[in-house]
Amino acid sequence: MVASSDSPPGALRQMVLDHLQAHPRGEFTATALSRVTGKSYGAIANALVTLEQHGQAQQVNDHPRRYQLRTSIEQ
Repeated sequence: MVASSDSPPGALRQMVLDHLQAHPRGEFTATALSRVTGKSYGAIANALVTLEQHGQAQQVNDHPRRYQLRTSIEQ
C-alpha cells in the first residue's frame, strides 16, 4: 500500500481514504497511518485534514488527533 514518489496528485489521500474505508469503525492517528502506508506523518496529517474538509473523514479526538471514516452526513 505504498505509493511511489511519482504518484499522481491525491494518491496519498486516496490511500488514506482506502484504509479508513477498509476499517470504518477504526480510529487512527496520523502516526498509525504513516506506519501502514510508509509515508511521512506530516503528509498523512495533511491528507487527513483534507479528507475532513471534504466530508470524507472526521476527527474524533483532539489529543492525540484521531480520525475515522465519516459514515453519515451531519445535519
